Amino acid sequence: MEDHQNEESLSEWFAKYLNRQSDWLEKTRGNLMVTATVIAGMSFQVMVNPPGSVWQGDNCSFGNQTGGSVCKGKAGTAVLEYESTKRRAYIGMVISSTVSFSASMSLILLVISGLRLRNRMIMAILVTFMVAAVLCISASFLFAVFLVQSDDKLIRDILTIYVGFWVVFPVLILLVQLVRLIHWLICYLCCCCRQRRRRSPRRLLPLAPSPAP
Repeated sequence: MEDHQNEESLSEWFAKYLNRQSDWLEKTRGNLMVTATVIAGMSFQVMVNPPGSVWQGDNCSFGNQTGGSVCKGKAGTAVLEYESTKRRAYIGMVISSTVSFSASMSLILLVISGLRLRNRMIMAILVTFMVAAVLCISASFLFAVFLVQSDDKLIRDILTIYVGFWVVFPVLILLVQLVRLIHWLICYLCCCCRQRRRRSPRRLLPLAPSPAP
């Protein structure tokens, strides 16, 4: 009797756990929209107003031999785009900002598209987009600091700590999620095994031989 009650309580707990997980995104729809909108706005602002500003006019000089003009930068383009020593950081900022903006806008599109967020596949896609947006906007910040700061030892130490944090922190989150997944699988397998045992017919004991006359 006690084992039967324990099995029922475990089944009820597992059902409530699944319901909580399925309702999580439904309850946080507004939070997802706000977060994705803020990250998209930050990514857009970095692209249209890059560090170091833009050329206010064509930066051209006239050649000596041909008489033509040689332009280092055109009006409206980023100043640091033409700086050879910082071009890699600028390209990294462009790539990370583009990925962050695309992931945020994709998340917003999925949320407003009317799809049921209780679908586990949709939930996994939304979480992936959100993680990509957060990590890429963090990387964009790092590249932007590289572009506008001088080569100072203190600044390099601060950026090293920043990079270390954004390497260790996501790994810790992944480990926690992995532990939760393993715990969920163990509970699911235990629940299935106990239900199977409860539903399986009991074996009939062999009849005792009749006593000899």
